[in-house]
Amino acid sequence: MSRPMPKNDPARENERPVSNALENASQVSSMDAEKKKWMEANRVAFAAYDALVDRIGLFGEEHRNFE
Repeated sequence: MSRPMPKNDPARENERPVSNALENASQVSSMDAEKKKWMEANRVAFAAYDALVDRIGLFGEEHRNFE
């Protein structure tokens, strides 16, 4: 017959944080993959915007107070 584990058992306390860490790592990995996919899908738009800024400059650039 096994005894129920006490609620303040350190092994039980660490059980959930490890699970949370694994869930968080999985979410971060998924977010990184989505970010890379989004960046690749918008690569052409980024290049077009960069070319436009190179050609005409940034809006309000003449009013900057810093170098």
